[in-house]
Amino acid sequence: MRNRGLLLKSLALTLLVGSGLVSAGEIVLGNLQDLSGPTSVLGNAVTRGAELAVDRVNAAGGFKGDKVKLVTVDTKGNVQEAIKAFNRLIDHDNAVAVLGPPVSNIGLAIAPMANEKKIAVVGSFIDPRVTVQENGEAQPSMFLIQPTSTQYAEIIASYALEKLGYKKFAVLYDQSNAFAVSMLKPFKAYIEKRGGTVVAEETYTKTDKDYRAQLNKIKSANADVLYIPNYTQDLVITVKQAKQIGLNLPMVSGLDAAPPFATLVGDPEAANNIYFANNFSDKEPQLTEVRNAYRAKFNEDPINKAYLGYDKVTVILKAIELGGGATGPQIIAGLSKVKDVQGTTGVITISPKTHQPLGLSMVMYKIDAGKYQEIGRYVPESHK
Repeated sequence: MRNRGLLLKSLALTLLVGSGLVSAGEIVLGNLQDLSGPTSVLGNAVTRGAELAVDRVNAAGGFKGDKVKLVTVDTKGNVQEAIKAFNRLIDHDNAVAVLGPPVSNIGLAIAPMANEKKIAVVGSFIDPRVTVQENGEAQPSMFLIQPTSTQYAEIIASYALEKLGYKKFAVLYDQSNAFAVSMLKPFKAYIEKRGGTVVAEETYTKTDKDYRAQLNKIKSANADVLYIPNYTQDLVITVKQAKQIGLNLPMVSGLDAAPPFATLVGDPEAANNIYFANNFSDKEPQLTEVRNAYRAKFNEDPINKAYLGYDKVTVILKAIELGGGATGPQIIAGLSKVKDVQGTTGVITISPKTHQPLGLSMVMYKIDAGKYQEIGRYVPESHK
C-alpha cells in the first residue's frame, strides 16, 4: 500500500509538471513593459529583444540545463497598472527577477516593492533616483544597464555646445515626466557652467497634444538650438508642429529620437537637423549576430531598445551565475558583481555603490531629411 501511495504521488507530480502547474528546472523572468500605451514602441522592442535572448539560450540547452521562461505583462504606460503587474509577476508567476521598462516614472514607483520583496529589477530607466536613494546609497533591488540621465544629458550638452558651437538654448519638456525632468537639470547645469545660456524654457504635461503656443514663444526667443528630452510620440508632435509654425531650429534630443522616430514622423522636412546620442553603433561587430537573428525571427530591423532587452536577459543570467543561484537575493548579489560583460550595446560593468553602469560611451547620430547618419562615439572631456 505504501509503495502504491508513493507511485500515485509520483504520477500526480508528473501530471502537474506536464500541465505547467509545477516547473522543473525552470527560471522565470518577469518582463514589465508598455505594450499598448504611449511608450509601446519602446516596450515592444524591449520585449522582442528579450524574447530573442531567451529563445537563443533555450535553443542551446537552457541556462546550465534549466529552461528560461519569460513572462511579459502590459503596463499600458500607466504607473498603477505597472504596480499591479509587478506584484502579479512576483506573487503569481514566481518571477525571480524582472526586466524593467525604459520608463523612469514606473521605475520610481516599483522600487519600494522590489526592495521589500528582494527581487532585482534590471531596467533602462535613466533617472538616477531609480537606482540611488536620497541618502546616496543604492536602491537595493534596482539596476541600470545604460548611462544615467545625468551622464546622457551632459554628453548631449557637451556635443551641442563644444562640437556644434551652439550658445543659446531653448528647452521644451514634459514637466509631468520623471525622465524629461531628470534630463533637464544636468543639461542646463553643464551649458551654463561653460558659458552657454538657456533663453527659453517651456513645458507641457502628458495630456497635452498641442505645443504650438510654447513653440511660438521659443521662436521669438532667438535661440540657436532646441533641446527636447521627451518620449517618441511627443517628439513626433513637436517636430510636426514646429514645421507648421515655421520654426526651423536645429534640435538635440534623447534616445527617443532613435529609429523608428523619423519613420513615425513621415515627413523628411520635419524630421531634419536633429542630433541625439544612441546606445550603440550599428557598425560594431558585437551587434551583427544578434541583429541578423532578430531580423530572421521578427522580419524587421531592431531599434535600440531591442538591444537593451537582449542585454537585460544576458546580465540577469550572468548575475545568477555570479550570485550562486536563482533566488531574488542571490541575483541581487550577483548583479553587484557584474563586470566586463559583453553586451550588444557595449561592455557592461555595474557599480556596486550606485547600481549604475560604469564606462559606457554613447554614439552620436544626426537625422538629416528623415535619414539617420552615424557620426561616431563621443565622450566629453569632463567624463574622461
